[in-house]
Amino acid sequence: MSSYGMYENSMSARPNDELKALIGRTVTVYRGGPESKTGKLLDVQSDYLALLNENEASIVYYVLHHVQSISENAKANSMPSFSANNAAIEPVRASSFYELLNGLVFNNIKVNQGGPESKQGALLAVNDDHIVLFTEDDGVVFYHLHHIKSIYVQMKKEGAAETTGEGAEVPKEEAKVEEITDDQPTEKTADGSPYDQAILSYVNTPNFSALFNYLTHTWVSINRGGPEAVEGILVSGGSGYYTVVNRDEIIRMNPNHIKSISCGPKGAFQAVNDKAANEQQSRQPTKEEQKAEGKADKEAKKEEAKEKERNPKMYDEKTKKSKKKLK
Repeated sequence: MSSYGMYENSMSARPNDELKALIGRTVTVYRGGPESKTGKLLDVQSDYLALLNENEASIVYYVLHHVQSISENAKANSMPSFSANNAAIEPVRASSFYELLNGLVFNNIKVNQGGPESKQGALLAVNDDHIVLFTEDDGVVFYHLHHIKSIYVQMKKEGAAETTGEGAEVPKEEAKVEEITDDQPTEKTADGSPYDQAILSYVNTPNFSALFNYLTHTWVSINRGGPEAVEGILVSGGSGYYTVVNRDEIIRMNPNHIKSISCGPKGAFQAVNDKAANEQQSRQPTKEEQKAEGKADKEAKKEEAKEKERNPKMYDEKTKKSKKKLK
């Protein structure tokens, strides 16, 4: 049983029969805010529901213990509706949210629908109490399961071309993912992306506690944004708090309110990639340089043709000598 199970006492022990009666109807999850979405209810399980957004051909999986309200327009639902275009879209079938996440490994997803903790990327692993998400700007981000409100997945219709957005699968052999367990001391971060077939190394520990022990004395970013987002060097702390030192400030953080963590400053991964791309681009000749080079080649060929025309014998002798040198 995963550590995520410690929160099951706040959820229904069995699928919610009242919500199951709404399957197939158009509902609105949350009355407002970044998590609010309207769509067709596809599935209800013990601790999550699946909502289809027909316009985007996407599915949002909501964790039930975070959902504050579900409403429906009874008048609109009483009218007949047809959605043949999305008949081929099916949700991932799983009995629990934890099982659902395992079924989405190596797919592109979006964690949460908005707010500072919303990120999209490739789901690399699901551990006892956290997931490992590879993002373009922060690199590898570790999200605590209890703070994940929803997962957005862009679905692919049957016969449709493969996409690179959320929901597009990232094959493991192409991603060349390299796990680093807590008993395998090696580099904790590496440049690369599963999309360019580079090797991506990440820390793979069973739980958040082991992860924090591994990252001790490392510069970390805790939480993606908001007033409780901090950066600094993680040091050993006591009394159940994690301690982060940033210059002259010592911050003690309650582990129950740590939603996510990543190595290095926020945005550092994107900055490194941008720098490498700029350096590579600077090594390539500009359009003006290419034009000048082409012009010089043309001029050289013209001069060669003129020389041959003026003195054919001398030109032939020069050509023979140059060929001998090459030999």
